[in-house]
Amino acid sequence: MTYLTNFTGHPCASIPAGLADQLPVGMQIIGKRYADTDVITASAIFEKLKPWNHIYDICKNRPLDLQQISYRS
Repeated sequence: MTYLTNFTGHPCASIPAGLADQLPVGMQIIGKRYADTDVITASAIFEKLKPWNHIYDICKNRPLDLQQISYRS
């Protein structure tokens, strides 16, 4: 939910931060007003320190029990 801070002129990014109990966790980086470059730089540094693209493989390879999924009509 970054649109409220972006509306005030504070740039922000929501980035993947890993897993907790096999569930994805995100981190929000918020910068000073109009400091978009700082937020992009911080996001890029965090991604280099903690790559997250392997998380998609965990989700893709997890079996689904379709009987537990309820569909609303």
